[in-house]
Amino acid sequence: MKIVLATARVLAALALPALPLAPQAAAPETPAAIFKGPWAGPSVMKLPGKGPAPGQSIEDYFLNLETGPRSPSVRRVLVLGGARKFQHDSISTAMAGVHRWGQDNGLWEAELRTDFTLVSPAGGGPMNAGFQPKGLGDFDAVVVASADGDWQLSPVQKKALLDFVRAGKGLVVMHGGLDANHDWPDYIDMVGAEQVGHPFNTLEQPVYPFPLVTENTAFPATAFFPARFVKQDELYTVRNWSRQDVDVLLRIDESAVPVAGKGDELPPDHDMPVAWIKSYGKGRVFASTLGHTREAYRDPEIVRMYTEAIKWALGLSGGPFPRPHPRK
Repeated sequence: MKIVLATARVLAALALPALPLAPQAAAPETPAAIFKGPWAGPSVMKLPGKGPAPGQSIEDYFLNLETGPRSPSVRRVLVLGGARKFQHDSISTAMAGVHRWGQDNGLWEAELRTDFTLVSPAGGGPMNAGFQPKGLGDFDAVVVASADGDWQLSPVQKKALLDFVRAGKGLVVMHGGLDANHDWPDYIDMVGAEQVGHPFNTLEQPVYPFPLVTENTAFPATAFFPARFVKQDELYTVRNWSRQDVDVLLRIDESAVPVAGKGDELPPDHDMPVAWIKSYGKGRVFASTLGHTREAYRDPEIVRMYTEAIKWALGLSGGPFPRPHPRK
């Protein structure tokens, strides 16, 4: 037994220090097991191009991927549908409508967003891998599809939107877009008015047959309307507007609605515009309170009105420029 222990001590004393294990090569990635069909796909997924540089993220790689010029050849419209107050069920219909109308006439492509990240001064550079907008510099017009409430834009974003329109771009505001950014006077001034109520519409009668008057029969978006007609909708009363500042296209026929008993829910002169245009710097602005319901965006006349409004805002149709006038 003593001999065995002594031998063990000698061997331990002579033992060399342990060497580090050689690094093992990483096992190649293999795709998950297939569940349908005979082919499992490639053993390693490959990215287009030469692949990311060491330390480069996938996001940055695709952001700078050069695949040949793909700059836009048609007008680009940013559609904002991110409601922050009341979620109109017509928003999706309106947004899809703007996209479809552009496809149908081949005049514009629409980017649909329910966030406001693209309301920024970025953009305007060449695009190499499809349309990947960075900001307002990549667009020719903005359509506000009932994106109501406070958008919570930063000062930089607010300035970017105002500068975008002032510089000669277009703005089209649908229905609930007039019920947005009430604490941002410059937005209200740019749009031309703000919503303060809809006294003719109630819970019992959520849509009302409004008698309307066409004041401008030369403008493309309203030239096809009769002098007087009826639309069933939820139409607003507005404040912070002036006929010296906007060219009223349509208004509620105050002589044919029950104004008695409404008190201060109505303006004292009962002047209630429904659609108008205005200049903002070099930019073109169209706004209308029409469009509360999904059905509105299936009404051929409302579709034509907004389609012509977008064309005008993009500078694709001349049309008369805003000419403010007294009530007709």
